[in-house]
Amino acid sequence: MDRFIARLLFAGTTIAGLTQAAAYGEDSVKSAPEKCATADEPKTSVDKEAAVEKKTAEPDEVVVVTKPRRLFQHATYPAAWKAAQQSNRPILVFVSMPNCHYCVKMKEQVYCLPRVKDLVANSFETLKADRFAHPKLISSLKIRLYPTTVLVSPNNKIVDVIEGYSDPAKFQQRLQTGLASLDPPSIKKVASR
Repeated sequence: MDRFIARLLFAGTTIAGLTQAAAYGEDSVKSAPEKCATADEPKTSVDKEAAVEKKTAEPDEVVVVTKPRRLFQHATYPAAWKAAQQSNRPILVFVSMPNCHYCVKMKEQVYCLPRVKDLVANSFETLKADRFAHPKLISSLKIRLYPTTVLVSPNNKIVDVIEGYSDPAKFQQRLQTGLASLDPPSIKKVASR
């Protein structure tokens, strides 16, 4: 079982072997929390104080604070796959490496845009895989360029591979096309009634 189980070629390839955390020893890998600057967040300590004062200035008003979903939610592929099985959502794997100019640019200028961030956070189980922290996953996905975004269906088939930096509009289009190509059976059943 220590041998590499799954072999990836191109879209439509099964990656069942990657769901076995023990085979890859990646269950202890922790990813750093991702932080995207948003327009709603206070930028300075003065802004933070003003935001607190604003909330406390109206005692009759009920303020509901919800914790936003993290952009990259899972630390390992097996964790993302398990969540995808429960939620029936596809997996998005963002593959990067340290000191990669275009990886940073992709995170800051594409993933952090509200429209892209919302689409990713609400439609996918997500994983940020670093070249050195997830070497077996990177090898099995046959990653050639950094950054690369891989879309995987809940049944563990590769739907799309987006290599290199992509501008926000094209990236969003590819994500939406990938989602549309899944066409879950539950939607078909509801639509046929």
